[in-house]
Formats: sequence, structure tokens, C-alpha cells
Amino acid sequence: MDSKADQSYYKRNPVFCVLVDGLLDLDRADLGYPQYKGLWELLLADKRPVEERGLYCPTCYKQNPDQIEWMYLYAKRGLRIAAHHSRDQRDHGDGESDQHKALKERFARAAERGGFHAELEVRAADGRRRTDVLVTGAGGRQIGFEPQLSYSTAPAVRRRDLASRDQGVTPVWHVLDPKAPLIDHVHWSRTDNLPPEAILNDRDMLVRGGVRGLELDKCDLTNPLPCPVRRSGRCGNWHPRWEPRARQLDDLVRDIAAGDYVPLTTKQSQRTLWFWISNTDFDLFTENGGQEAQPDPAPKKNRIRIPVQRDAECIRTRTESDVRSTPQPPRDSGESIRPAVTITRTAPPPRPAAMRPPSECPTIDITWDQRQAAAVQAGCKPWELGPCAGCGTPINRYGPRPAHACAPCRSRYGSR
Repeated sequence: MDSKADQSYYKRNPVFCVLVDGLLDLDRADLGYPQYKGLWELLLADKRPVEERGLYCPTCYKQNPDQIEWMYLYAKRGLRIAAHHSRDQRDHGDGESDQHKALKERFARAAERGGFHAELEVRAADGRRRTDVLVTGAGGRQIGFEPQLSYSTAPAVRRRDLASRDQGVTPVWHVLDPKAPLIDHVHWSRTDNLPPEAILNDRDMLVRGGVRGLELDKCDLTNPLPCPVRRSGRCGNWHPRWEPRARQLDDLVRDIAAGDYVPLTTKQSQRTLWFWISNTDFDLFTENGGQEAQPDPAPKKNRIRIPVQRDAECIRTRTESDVRSTPQPPRDSGESIRPAVTITRTAPPPRPAAMRPPSECPTIDITWDQRQAAAVQAGCKPWELGPCAGCGTPINRYGPRPAHACAPCRSRYGSR
């Protein structure tokens, strides 16, 4: 090995291996465990996701047992190296990146500009909770804004979430990575991965995920899908869709503090979904039979042995390597969520014309009996009716020999 390489790698990360229940000695051919034949080759050939390989940083674990920093192994110029999987933290220092500090300041500043009190790094008297940004909102409610940029397992975040709720604090977990494991395990929000300078200035930061709004679909023959409650036919009522709702981050902070946006936990098939909605949508959903899912009990904390720390400095780096796990799909997919709930109201909330898609098909809002009578007059099937482009009268618009407008409108405007 040349001197330059030796100078670059004379300090290496210690790594704890769950398989052998101890620290690996990367300077020894057998890694310090002669009883495990071919251990290095076995660990190097492991192509599972990094968080499933059982290699973690003992230094990080000692500093924060609830936030395990997973590691992976590779070789460079004949030297064995263990690197952190997380890209967000480059060194230990005080455990926070510049991005993390910038987000905390942004949350606090947004809350204070809305007239709410914000405190940084608030630790509970019993030591069970440390909140990055604690905001006192309307009515004295307490909200904890928690930027989570480094990798942390979903059970670890869930335990911290429940500990905060037990002490009367509603957590808002914030991520930058659409693959973050905590997504849909706690109530979360996500923005783009911006540099600290962009976060600190007053530029808009669009919330890309974790916030949804209620959209309603009329369950009649104009809808090509069967009734999601009955599984067949049409019920004539309205059915909701939870769709992603774009919000500016500063506005969302103030809306949550004011109680205008509230958390919702709901079941979708076998999945439990967590997101933020307006209190108006919450009332409409729950008053029509929508139910909140009951929170799961706190996951049990795995007992992990804390080893004696190796006399080496932990360096958070992630260098290029041929050893990579299979890319994981984003947890924040942005897909529609369709709960099996019926909204019994005469019309959906009015939608501004500017927001209406130009390709939206015209419809007629009449009862089934009225549709049948109009179909007899038009000489078509009831589901082939559509509105006249001029006056809106029901006509044969989609059946055999259809027309775009009724006869009076065609003669009036000179069209066929």
C-alpha cells in the first residue's frame, strides 16, 4: 500500500457485527473471530438492504441508542473499510448537520412570525423526550417539529413519537428523503433536499408529501368505477379520495400551530397511513363514517449489547464502492387513497374554475328517473346522455349518431 493511501485511511470506523455479537477487527484476516470461517467474504457478499445486514456504528449507538447508524463494508486498495450508510451526517461533532440546524431555525422562525412561541432543544424533566423545536400553539397545545435527516429505523422513531404524545406533545416529523423508513409510521411531512443556505433564506419551500386534501367523486353513471362501498352499481352519493396537497412549509407550520391542520391516522386495506389534513376535511370525513385508526402499542426495544469502544475515530463518510444493495422504492409514492366511505351530501365543495382540468368531461346532474325519461326522448340509452354544449339540455351525446349540441343550438349557431 502506498503512503498516500495509508495517510488517507489510517483512521477507520469501528463497526459492531450483530452476527458475532462483537466488534470487528478489520486489520486481521479473520476479523478477530477465527471460529467463523470466511467471515469477511460472507459479510461482503450480503446484498440485502444495509439496515438488514446487522452492522452498525458503536460510537453513534453510544451517543444515541434510539438512532442506530447502520454501516456497510467494502475494500479499497486492499484495505478493509466500514462506512456509514447515512449520507446526511458527515462527522460526529454535536450530532447535527448544517441542514438539520437550518431546518430547526426555519421551523422556529415560521412559528414566531405566526405569533406563536418557539423553543429549540427542549428536554423533558424525566429525560425521556428531547424536542428539536417545541411550539406552543393555539389553546396552549404543544407541537414538536422534528427534522429527521439521518437514517433511523421506523420502530425507533415510533417509540420516540409515542413518548412525546404521552407527555402531551404532538410531533411533526420532517424528512427530505422519499424513502425515509418513518414515512407512514408517524405523522410526517417532506420537502426537497435543499442546501442550508436555501433553507435559511425566505424562499418558498414546497411540502411534497405528508399533507393531503379531500376530493369527492359522484357515484353515478358518469363515474366509470363501481361503488367502492357496495363493490357494484352506483349509490348516487359521493366518495372521497385523499390526494396530495401542496403547501408552503411556513404556512403548514403556522396552520398546525393554529389547529387548522390536524393529524389523521387511517387504514387502507392492510396499510396504516399517517398524514396531515385540514380540520374542515377531518370533520367532513369523520361525520360521514370515516374513522381514525387506533395507534399501535409502542414497539419493544431490541436489546443490543454496548461494546467497549475501539480506540479509533469514527469518520462518517460514504465513498464509492462496488458493494451496493438493491435500490428501494420510495415510501412516499403520492398515490391516491380511496377510503370506503360514503359522503351523503348534495354536491361536492365548489372548485375554482382555474383549478378544473381542461380535459374534464361535461356531465349532467339529474336523477335516474329523469335520465331514463330524457333517454326515451333522445332515442338513446340512459348512460349515453350528455349535456348540450350550448344550453346543457340532456341529448344523445355518446350513443350511435351522437350530436355535440341540441337542434335549437345547432340552428342558432349555424353548426351541424
